[in-house]
Amino acid sequence: MYKQHLLQNIEREYILLKQIIPLIEEKDLSYRQSEKVRSTLELMQYLSTIGTTMLRWFMLNDLTKEEFAKLKAYRETLTIADFSERLDKQFEEVKRYFGMFSEEDLYTKEVELPSKEKMILGIAIINCPIKWLATYRMQLFFNLKASGNHAISTKEAWTITA
Repeated sequence: MYKQHLLQNIEREYILLKQIIPLIEEKDLSYRQSEKVRSTLELMQYLSTIGTTMLRWFMLNDLTKEEFAKLKAYRETLTIADFSERLDKQFEEVKRYFGMFSEEDLYTKEVELPSKEKMILGIAIINCPIKWLATYRMQLFFNLKASGNHAISTKEAWTITA
């Protein structure tokens, strides 16, 4: 049941992200709230892979410098037009990674983050993919609001409308 709840939380983040996409305009992509903060486009690029990056780390532990370079190159080709498709693809990968562990693993398997911090898998999924998707989704939301998009409201940030 816990596994299903975690997966539903990740899915909810993708649904909420996807309902923001129609509100993103080309003019919004370069908006940056301040220096050294991700632009709207950079946030979208990051969100296009972040949901699966740590799951891959936890399950396969194969993210070398070369693999991170491939992820970066993939992110850099993102457009508004393919953002939704990439989120769908990412969620399919999330489901594949979820198929690699058991309900019991969520309570007992210890994983190590790139920072060397160790956590039980279920806690790590909450603290990495789920929190990162929610946090960066909200930063994307705030970028759109701050760049003058008056059509976006709290409803798009928190409520599934479709």
